[in-house]
Amino acid sequence: MSESPPRVTTPVKVLVGLLVVADAGFGAALATGLVRGLSPWLIGGAYAATVLAAVLAYRVSRARDLKRGFEGLRDLTIGDEGIRLPAGTLSTRLVPWPEIAEVTVRRSARFGDGYLRDALWVDLVTGGGVESSVQRYAPRSKLRPAPPERRQFEQTAILTPALFDAVLDRLRKELRHRQLHAQLRGAPRLRRH
Repeated sequence: MSESPPRVTTPVKVLVGLLVVADAGFGAALATGLVRGLSPWLIGGAYAATVLAAVLAYRVSRARDLKRGFEGLRDLTIGDEGIRLPAGTLSTRLVPWPEIAEVTVRRSARFGDGYLRDALWVDLVTGGGVESSVQRYAPRSKLRPAPPERRQFEQTAILTPALFDAVLDRLRKELRHRQLHAQLRGAPRLRRH
């Protein structure tokens, strides 16, 4: 997997760059008097159209990037039974809600592309932990290489920091909800005489 999905695709960068150059050139031609006699509405409309085209291209590119990020989460699912996580290359593991103590962030241990990143971990009530394949993006210049003897599974979902934090928050809220529900079901009811 690549280090991180690009924030904006290359064709969109080229398109936005061309629109900026065209607008700058047209503005320079207007300022120097090379173009005369054009309606202010036509000039304003042309500028508005280029800005709108750039904004739309940027938004479509970001939406595709976000969709790729969510598709990378297909190995991590929340269900009534618990959280299902990847356990290896072609297998998953279901961690039941009663066995989960917390969802935390620690360095990756089994998943990755040869670099140590922050990953989501499911901490167990027994004291152990299960690593998920969901990791937070960081530039490679700020990452340490993983030890060469460590076995790596490469099907990681490397998410932008904002999306990673949103997934972490969602998992923690779901865990709190399940824990509260279990406490309320287990609490003894008082009888009124």
